[in-house]
Amino acid sequence: MAAKKEKSFNTACQEEVYRQVKSYLDELVDEHFDDAEHCDFYLKYGSTVLEISIEPYQEDDAVIEVLAFCVQGVEPSFELMQELLRVNAEVPLGAFSMAGEDLFFSHSFLGRRLRPEQLIASLDVVANISDEYDEKLVTKYGGETAIDRLRSGGVRPHAKIAARKADSN
Repeated sequence: MAAKKEKSFNTACQEEVYRQVKSYLDELVDEHFDDAEHCDFYLKYGSTVLEISIEPYQEDDAVIEVLAFCVQGVEPSFELMQELLRVNAEVPLGAFSMAGEDLFFSHSFLGRRLRPEQLIASLDVVANISDEYDEKLVTKYGGETAIDRLRSGGVRPHAKIAARKADSN
């Protein structure tokens, strides 16, 4: 049996926020996956997969990002970008983004003073918007939903997000 890898935190606040998010998730959802190498959690919601990541922000805070793997393998087009910008202007929290041929919906907020209702609201908005739009976008522009990609044996979503984070640095 392989040894479990220890989590590596960059700041005490990141560790504190991570433990608080884990505690809330343990109470709120039936099943989630805790990434052994990163400060990330994954959970399934409808036809999407959510990632919750905790990154340090300055010395005394951390950013919580709730991200949905909305559509994978979609060809970028002017019409798709126009539609995503229109939807971004209408949604109250979060926004669509695209890296390569993968489409995400995410919301980020500071976590040092995290309350359960903040996490619930972010999870709810990100999951519902992604679940509402993923199949519509696949029908109109192609690609696959995150769940369909997993079922077909495609690249696991967390491998994709690692590449997305590397591209943004």
